[in-house]
Amino acid sequence: MIFKTTFSVSGDNFYPSIVFDKLYGDFIVTNFFNPTDKTFEDRQDVYGYGGMSFWHPKKFSTEDNIREYEMAFVDFIDKNHNLFIEAGADDFDIFMEIYYDGEQCNFEIFDKLTLKELTKYSISIPISVYCLPEQEIIKWKNEIEQEWELKKT
Repeated sequence: MIFKTTFSVSGDNFYPSIVFDKLYGDFIVTNFFNPTDKTFEDRQDVYGYGGMSFWHPKKFSTEDNIREYEMAFVDFIDKNHNLFIEAGADDFDIFMEIYYDGEQCNFEIFDKLTLKELTKYSISIPISVYCLPEQEIIKWKNEIEQEWELKKT
């Protein structure tokens, strides 16, 4: 099984530009926009709310590294939550994508201690599950595990 998690922060009055240079940790900002930013350069429409999304530095995880992967999200949220609130955020999501090979699909979303930690922040956890051919999962899993091994050295 392969896991991809995205942490998203938003709010009608959330200005990510305020926190961008103050964030703790090495998470990757995948996108951000302020409520007053134009949705398209050639139009006058603005977003009307602010948003910011993050990936773990390794982007994906396998079951072998899932606890470390999930704990990194908890740590990142814990260290930055007040910054987000001060910048106007009021909506938090941990969006999980699960990729598997078509066999039975059982998995745990955070363990009970980690989940308890997350409940302090009123975070929603939407999940999407995708079935991929076994060979593709094996190839992808090997690539991800290699990246995790490289980062440990």
